[in-house]
Amino acid sequence: TLLQIQTAKLERQSKSVSEEKKAELLRSIEERYDESTTPYYAAARMWVDELIDPRKTRDWISAGLEMADHRPRLPRFNPGVLQT
Repeated sequence: TLLQIQTAKLERQSKSVSEEKKAELLRSIEERYDESTTPYYAAARMWVDELIDPRKTRDWISAGLEMADHRPRLPRFNPGVLQT
């Protein structure tokens, strides 16, 4: 876990790690994790296209499947034998 990695890093630096320090590390890791796993965090960094109401999930999936079903059929790409 991340706590074990941080603890090992401190121990390699010849620093003793007390239970208080471990608790502090765990608290800071949990705070960062909780902050960075919200949909608003992802949206602020443009990692998502849109936040949708969970009650509309079925509508979004249906629309996506309908769009995928109407894609044009492309001929098979066959580059032949490539020799170098």
